Amino acid sequence: MRGIILTSVLAVAMTATAIVPSAAFAAGMNFKIQNDSDYIIDGFHTGEGGEWSANWMDFKLNAGETADMAFNHDGACDISFYVTWEAEDGSSVKGDETTINICEANTIYFDGVNATYD
Repeated sequence: MRGIILTSVLAVAMTATAIVPSAAFAAGMNFKIQNDSDYIIDGFHTGEGGEWSANWMDFKLNAGETADMAFNHDGACDISFYVTWEAEDGSSVKGDETTINICEANTIYFDGVNATYD
């Protein structure tokens, strides 16, 4: 009887562990990006394993604007990203690469030089 109870407890514990998402991994993340610069942000790219993603933004973010972002990432919370912004000639300028904890980020702020978050 003890063997059956112990087996049942272990099965429940293993199932609960499989259901509860790990704090070390992000999934469907929602956050805001705030443009505190004088530029028009036209791109948000994330990096993983030496590869950079396509642009997550399908819009442009003018100076002083804030937008909701939906970010689908199935990996560690610490991610690298960079933003791009429009140059005067219409091309995109790539900003510095930054690493943040996407699981803790509510808003990402870009001031034209640095990207920070809270």
